[in-house]
Amino acid sequence: METAIYARVSTEEQAQEGFSIRAQQQKLKEYANIMDWSVYDIYLDEGISGKNLTGRPAITRMIADIKAGHVKNVLVFKIDRLTRSTADLVYLIDLLKECDCAFNSLMESIDTSTASGRMFIKIIGIFAEFERENIAERVRVGFERQAREGYSNSSKNVSYGYDRAKGQKVQTINEAEAENVRMIFDMYVNQGMSFEGITKSLNLRRIPTKNKSFWVSATVRNVLRNCNYAGNVRYSVHDQNRRFETAGLHEAIISAKLYNEAQILMKKNGRCTPTKRPNEKNYFVGFVYCAKCGERLMPHSYSKNPKKDNSKSISFFCRKQMARGCDAKSITAQKVEHVLVEYFSRIGDCTVLDEIELEQKRQQERQNSEAQIGTLNEKLKKLDGKEREIMGLFVDGELEFANYRAMKKQLDEDRDFIRAEIAKLKSTLDEREEPSISRTDIITNFRENWEGLSDIEKRQFLTKFVKKIVLVNEPIEGTNKGNTVITRVEFVGE
Repeated sequence: METAIYARVSTEEQAQEGFSIRAQQQKLKEYANIMDWSVYDIYLDEGISGKNLTGRPAITRMIADIKAGHVKNVLVFKIDRLTRSTADLVYLIDLLKECDCAFNSLMESIDTSTASGRMFIKIIGIFAEFERENIAERVRVGFERQAREGYSNSSKNVSYGYDRAKGQKVQTINEAEAENVRMIFDMYVNQGMSFEGITKSLNLRRIPTKNKSFWVSATVRNVLRNCNYAGNVRYSVHDQNRRFETAGLHEAIISAKLYNEAQILMKKNGRCTPTKRPNEKNYFVGFVYCAKCGERLMPHSYSKNPKKDNSKSISFFCRKQMARGCDAKSITAQKVEHVLVEYFSRIGDCTVLDEIELEQKRQQERQNSEAQIGTLNEKLKKLDGKEREIMGLFVDGELEFANYRAMKKQLDEDRDFIRAEIAKLKSTLDEREEPSISRTDIITNFRENWEGLSDIEKRQFLTKFVKKIVLVNEPIEGTNKGNTVITRVEFVGE
């Protein structure tokens, strides 16, 4: 009887059980010889999951040979080597029956020529699929636990600037790449360069990416967004419900301060229109807001005197003006700068009391966060007690397995949510513990240095210290002019 020998093993199974594909092949050949079966061909899928039939060249070739009538018997080591999907198993058994092809499993001793044998193989398939789902769930939980403990889950796609050898749990710094990471953050935060400018600079210097390719803007943006460089690890970036960030065990390449400045700058730049990105001449873009309606002011460039030269000026208008939802007048960038200098000069000597009030507010927020963390830790303890309780009910036979599993899953989800909330609160506490520049120091620095700063340095100053400049340009009746007033300035960290 022309027999097809099929063997499969995934990398994880071989690593955990020593269940090599060569051992399967040898056992099956010996069994075929004992049964006096003629081996038509040997089909091997090595390092491939059994969750479905796609992406498995050997089993695809075997199915084609079965349909062509070349194979009249299929021999496998165990059914789960063939597939771990019940639907695929049913398909294969029906195909074998249709093609008058027998099926034999060395370990299960199944005869598919009988109705009871076909029923039994489907039952085994159900358990194989159940085991596959359990494996997937355990792997996910394992990866999540690894991330919470500070280990990076990346292996093949380790972050640029780091290496991680096979079997090594903590990634190590690749100093040559790390120097380029520091340069990218410096160009973006301190030199005011755009993604496109950084990309061009890296490619001109012939600096390759991790996979030896050219840099593009998206690659640069991903580097600037990667919390690995500040010493943290992240998990489940694309799933908002399971996503979290925590302190890693690896060494940081840049300071948390520089990383946070880059995130603030990207957030502000991301709010700008594509045609009016911030540059050295329109450094107020992304910072100015309308005091009347709260909307961000939009930049607009115009020619001062198109007949004489092509020089451009910048003005800002409320985005609600277009929908006639706000009657605030537009304002030039020069006027914004003039009233900002006046504002800081006027309030510069009146901020000490504000600083005291702000520190009291921060202290209260710190105490509230610590109290919330304590409450959440108590909830975690109660969930642990609840899990022990349902485990006892299951062991005593008072709770069905399906109900126990559903309750256990809900408890795990509740725990994950609480741990994510605790991580957020702790991250906020850590930020508050970092030494920050007071409002008085910022205003003093502004008054003493603003006029001497270059356009790029002014943009950098605003990025580091200012969150919002809220102002309004009230029309003066009977004229085309407006009376511009800054109502408040919000600083970073407030």
